[in-house]
Amino acid sequence: MFRFLIVLVCLISISSAGKRIPIAQASHHVEVVSVHHGHGEGDYGGDAGKYSSGAELTSLAHSSAIQAKTAVQNQQTAGSQAAFGAKSSLAQAALGAAATAQAAAVGKQAIVSGLKKQLIDAQHQLQAEVAQYHQSQTAAAATQEAAGQAQATLNSVTAALAAAQGSAQHSAAAASEANNAAAAQHQMVIEAKQRVSQITNELHSALGQLAETEVSAQKALSAAQIAQSNAAAAGAAVHVAAESSNAGHGQGYEVSHGGDEGYHHK
Repeated sequence: MFRFLIVLVCLISISSAGKRIPIAQASHHVEVVSVHHGHGEGDYGGDAGKYSSGAELTSLAHSSAIQAKTAVQNQQTAGSQAAFGAKSSLAQAALGAAATAQAAAVGKQAIVSGLKKQLIDAQHQLQAEVAQYHQSQTAAAATQEAAGQAQATLNSVTAALAAAQGSAQHSAAAASEANNAAAAQHQMVIEAKQRVSQITNELHSALGQLAETEVSAQKALSAAQIAQSNAAAAGAAVHVAAESSNAGHGQGYEVSHGGDEGYHHK
């Protein structure tokens, strides 16, 4: 739209003043910038032309206004002594300067519109960056909280590890004491086994000796019984012999003494 307006103004300027309009009046020279359709020094595009900055357009519009005002003043000072051609030329110069100023204003409007659009885009970008910043702050806070939880977990694990190490040390000491006690008990078991073995051997030896002793005692008892039996038999024989001897002696006495019936040998 702005390009169309610029082209329209340029066409009006070209038709009125031509491609280049020199004006000379009392050693004063006014030069109007020519404007062509789509090309030239005033080539305005969608972004207000190829001027490097808005200051150039402002300067161009200001100088064009001065030129138009100067042309009017020159026209007025020309008065009646000036020819109609001079006034016409001055009018055309003023029209060209006005067209140039209008084109500069249109370009400036394009720059302002572009800046407004850039401002809107920048504001949107700012809002997006602020939202992203808030998200980053939220993420940082969550990360910080997670780091705190991880540190707390690490502290708990460290405390548990220290407790486990202490328990392991106590367990190791208890295990060492238990191993020492087990070793001492094992030695006592070995000694007890040795004593049992020794007593067992002594018992076996004593049992063997007891068997031999019992055999000898049985033999002695048998011999004693035999001797006692022999002694009893001998005593019986002696008694029988004695009785027999006594009986024979009594019969002979009775025969030798005849009627002595009242005498008995005791």
